[in-house]
Amino acid sequence: MAEEEVKRVSDFLISRDKSVNRRKRCEVHYHEEHELYYMQEGRTTYFIDDEIFSVEKGNFVFVARGVLHRTDSGECRNNARILLNFPDSVFDREAEPLYQELCKTPVICVPKERRGELEALFLKIEKEYRQKEPYQDILIHSYILELLVQLCRYRCERKNKVLESDQIIYEITAYIGENYSQDISLQEISKRFSISESYLSRKFKAVTGIGMNRYITYVRISNAEKLLRKGGVSVSEVARSCGYNDSNYFSFVFQRIQGVTPFQMLKSCRQSYG
Repeated sequence: MAEEEVKRVSDFLISRDKSVNRRKRCEVHYHEEHELYYMQEGRTTYFIDDEIFSVEKGNFVFVARGVLHRTDSGECRNNARILLNFPDSVFDREAEPLYQELCKTPVICVPKERRGELEALFLKIEKEYRQKEPYQDILIHSYILELLVQLCRYRCERKNKVLESDQIIYEITAYIGENYSQDISLQEISKRFSISESYLSRKFKAVTGIGMNRYITYVRISNAEKLLRKGGVSVSEVARSCGYNDSNYFSFVFQRIQGVTPFQMLKSCRQSYG
């Protein structure tokens, strides 16, 4: 790997969090880095893109960069987790198969007897990150790859537990993910799925932690960003592809969420690609 790519590994963040007697939840969001989540204690519901997963003690969750996600511990008020964020440079040419394997099923279950070994790797990464010693980036890169390799080796079958009452929301998020380029709204979706608008609005926010209209906007802007980063398209083409007939309004919404205009992002990506 090139020297400049190795250095980017040091930009990742590892954090620990423990909640006692309180509900732990976050809104739908996405990152520029890949995310690896380890549930040490308790359980949570993980909302990833247009799927809902039940995550229990000992489970790992891989969320690729740019993918919408959120967590909600619900009735489980005592949780502990480790969160690792790392850049795309970790998945160099030789490590590409790891990325493909991890993307197959986001929630990873490993045998109980193997969890100590994986937790030890988290400790090594955390220790090295805080020490700031020479060649730190190379060693951290090595530890992250070892952790990902072991996850792919040890993963075992698991059953995805989704509450029956939440299944309809899973179907709706899947529908939004397939049709965000169309003229979709709370009213249109409530008719399609034969649910009252008021109930759908309440239920959607209870499950995802975000209002439906706002969720549709996030899905559209997330996909718009991907198109802009690929290049070879104009801002107006991206706007139409993501459900916006007015490119000026699209630019306004995009900047409000991303902090830059679509044109600025497109220009930046073109410069990066030379």
